[in-house]
Amino acid sequence: MFNKLKEECGIFGIYSKNNKDKLAYLTCIGLSALQHRGEESCGIAANEDGIINYHKDMGLVSDVFTKKVLDKIPDSKMVIGHVRYSTTGLDKKENAQPLVVRYKKGNLAVAHNGNLTNTLDLKNKLANKGAIFTTTSDTELICKVIVQERLKTHSMEDAIVRTMKKIKGAYSLLIMSSKKLIAVRDPQGFRPLCMGKLNDNIMFASESCAFDILGGEFIRDLAPGEMVVVSDNKVIAKNYFPDKKHGMCIFEYIYFARPDSIMDGISIHHFRENTGRYLAKQAHVNADIVAGVPDSGIDAALGYSKESGIPYDIVFTKSKYIGRTFIQNSQYKRQSTISLKLNPLKNVVKGKLTLL
Repeated sequence: MFNKLKEECGIFGIYSKNNKDKLAYLTCIGLSALQHRGEESCGIAANEDGIINYHKDMGLVSDVFTKKVLDKIPDSKMVIGHVRYSTTGLDKKENAQPLVVRYKKGNLAVAHNGNLTNTLDLKNKLANKGAIFTTTSDTELICKVIVQERLKTHSMEDAIVRTMKKIKGAYSLLIMSSKKLIAVRDPQGFRPLCMGKLNDNIMFASESCAFDILGGEFIRDLAPGEMVVVSDNKVIAKNYFPDKKHGMCIFEYIYFARPDSIMDGISIHHFRENTGRYLAKQAHVNADIVAGVPDSGIDAALGYSKESGIPYDIVFTKSKYIGRTFIQNSQYKRQSTISLKLNPLKNVVKGKLTLL
């Protein structure tokens, strides 16, 4: 299973300088804004004076984190959260994140968006050293490598850099130690990660829309290979892999991200609209109407309509109570759910050549 597991998730983290805000509630809101990135499971880990408390379960953020659950999470100086989606059937509670471990030098929590390409090699090396695995997620491998390296180094930052040299693939990480909140983006920048601010609080998220929902301020995207460390009310950033070839996953721009997000300085909405414009120039069709398949296709359809002059119209009614069909964990579920989610407006398309 390790060579088949692929993950595309959402991560959120916040560090409080004054420790007055209810960070668990803010994290819950941030995760809700990222719910489109994962609907299988979710979790929140909170650092209370070096002790990491956490709660995670299967289901949507609104179902898992009720007021009763959030009230039990103690006030903390830093919190990280995660929403998970995997494209295989490994939708089990033990794979929910953040992953929390306790080891010789303290406590550690990790939230991970992405997937590794050298999972089997890492797993075999760790197993040969006596490692025992409790999940089928490559996030556990990352945790174990960080812990091994931390026992050899003088700081968590050094341990993470050494880990980054051993793991290969796409990853954005939020790592919470006893005293530090650390954000890391992989050297190629395959997966998105950005930094924001809410009052005196420093935030990190997979997408900038999470900051907007909270009423916060988008500061910038993390550069590929960059590590940002927040501790003792200080923010220190350093890029350890500046010379690597960069390339964001195109699927983020085309489908996965919310249209109100900005990634690497590019508006997702404008990217999709411009894609439709370019398509109209390169492959013009004399259709009667242009329509988008909700939701990610709508922006491209609008761009095609504006460029071609063909009227845009709505041809699908979308159920508000069905989640994203693509991130169902099996093809059977995707196919069986799509008919429940979308229903065509027959009177709109009848007798018309419709461009979707």
